[in-house]
Amino acid sequence: MIELFVNLSESDANTCLLVLASAGISCQTTGQPDNWTVSVLPENSEKALEEIERYFQENREVPEREDIWSRTPYKIHTGIGAALSLLAGHVFMIHHGGIPFFAETYGASASSILNGDIYRTITALMIHSNSVHLAGNMVSMALFFTVVCAVQGFGVGSFCILASGALGNYFTALLYRSAHLSIGASTAVFGAVGILIAHQTFSTFRITKQRFRAWLPLGGGLCLLGLFSEGEHTDILAHLFGMGSGVVVGCIFEYLLKKPPGPPFQYLCFSLTLAVILLSWLRG
Repeated sequence: MIELFVNLSESDANTCLLVLASAGISCQTTGQPDNWTVSVLPENSEKALEEIERYFQENREVPEREDIWSRTPYKIHTGIGAALSLLAGHVFMIHHGGIPFFAETYGASASSILNGDIYRTITALMIHSNSVHLAGNMVSMALFFTVVCAVQGFGVGSFCILASGALGNYFTALLYRSAHLSIGASTAVFGAVGILIAHQTFSTFRITKQRFRAWLPLGGGLCLLGLFSEGEHTDILAHLFGMGSGVVVGCIFEYLLKKPPGPPFQYLCFSLTLAVILLSWLRG
């Protein structure tokens, strides 16, 4: 007999013994606690090594998927705050000019955006045609804004959602070029969905044996797009471009940062988000 493995724990030695025995390879273990040896016949050494290697490859521990709720403090007030800001803006518009005025002046008009009114890609996200339109986006924003902020942090998450919504409106304008007006936060909501798709896809890719499942979040997002993009006045292309922009923004975050930065950077990004929103309205 020749010594195949040395300095093993008793548990590892017993594991090797069971693996080799199940493969029909004669072996024996000898030793003391934390210093065990597995021996085989010389002619079986190569086969024994292959069996042990195959066993540990097939039974390699899969890292557990990181729980976003434990990684970043779960604070529901982030999503509620975003939803309430939409409500406050809607009430203000009703009493200071009316929704038609704000839609015409600040809505995502394709021709106006392409003529240089880029601010409309952002201001249009906060204009809603009626209370039903507003209520649906408030609920969606409260949910998805909260989850994105749990993944990226409240500052980075806010900025990424705003960027996704603005990019979605801009690409929609590029497609239509004229005779198109889009309003509502749903483009940003689907941007948040795209960010979460990117997060889940990257998380799954990091788990070796589950890579084939990495595309499932994208399929789920497309189903969600179809489910919530029905209706006479629904702008499905804006939703699609918003989700696509969110996927790109989310991939950039996952590639560069992977996890939420610290509080200083979060407050910086949150301040930048508020500044961009304020300047967009003032620009209009």
